[in-house]
Formats: sequence, structure tokens, C-alpha cells
Amino acid sequence: MPDALDSVKAFALEMRRSAQSVEIEDPPRGKRLLERADHLDSVASELESARKRLRAVPTDYGDLSDLPPEVMEQLNLSKVDELEQQMRDIIASANGEEIGIDPIIIELYRRHKVVQERRFIMNKLYRMGQKGLIHSVDGKKGVYYIPKAPAQWGATNYDDLDEDIPF
Repeated sequence: MPDALDSVKAFALEMRRSAQSVEIEDPPRGKRLLERADHLDSVASELESARKRLRAVPTDYGDLSDLPPEVMEQLNLSKVDELEQQMRDIIASANGEEIGIDPIIIELYRRHKVVQERRFIMNKLYRMGQKGLIHSVDGKKGVYYIPKAPAQWGATNYDDLDEDIPF
């Protein structure tokens, strides 16, 4: 079964081919097909970005024999348990926004059918914050976030720049 991302990319490519074949006979239709292909490329790009952002934190580091001693000294080799991974994914899905304990508990149940005591979740979130897996919001108890990844080079939209440059 093909991956959804591959399907979107293939569909965008097919729309571009259709646009090229129709462009001579019906230019407006060709233009619409190209615009839709561009939108599909945007969807594919957003999906790739979401996959990178929500990528699972590895619970097993695999073979570390290729790492130099300087790197090995810096590692705190502790594994991430499944509940931590689930909570991290929920917080990451907030896309850089703050999220409290109640929404985390609700989403743990909705996504993973996990039921835990509030105190247990609070303690787990605190320890995750201490490990640097998530960040707590200063001045707010029980509110966490994962910072958004910085924008990629070339992904900045310069439409808001002043068009009348004085020089």
C-alpha cells in the first residue's frame, strides 16, 4: 500500500502532466491544474514538516560504537518510556502552543486509551521537563510546550516587505 505522502506527490505530478497536455487547447484549465498541483506540493511539504516535527523520540539508541568518546561522555543514556513518548507527541502536536494537563489527559485517552492518575501524569511531565524532552511555561503551573522548529531557509514569505525601496 503506498504511503499517503507518496500518493500526494504522485497526484501533483500527474496534475502537472495533465496541465501541460491541456495548456494549448484550454489555457485557463491548464492554469487551474497547475495551481492545484502547487497546492498539492504545499500539502506534501506540510506533511513532511509535520512528520519531522512529530517524529518519535527513539527509545533505543541502537549501536553507538561509531560515536567518538567525546560524544559518549556527553550522553545521558536513559531510555524514553512509551507513556513519555505519547505525552511528548501530544504536546508536539500543539505546534509550539502551550498545552495544559487536562488536554494532555484527554488526548492520552482519545489517542491511546491510556488512563492514569492526574498526580502520576503531573510527575511524569515534571520529569520530562527535567530531562529536556518538553518545556514548562514560566509562571504557569502544569502548562507545557515544545518549541516550534525554526523556519527552513528559503521558506520565509517576503510578501510583506515594502515594495517601494528608496534606493
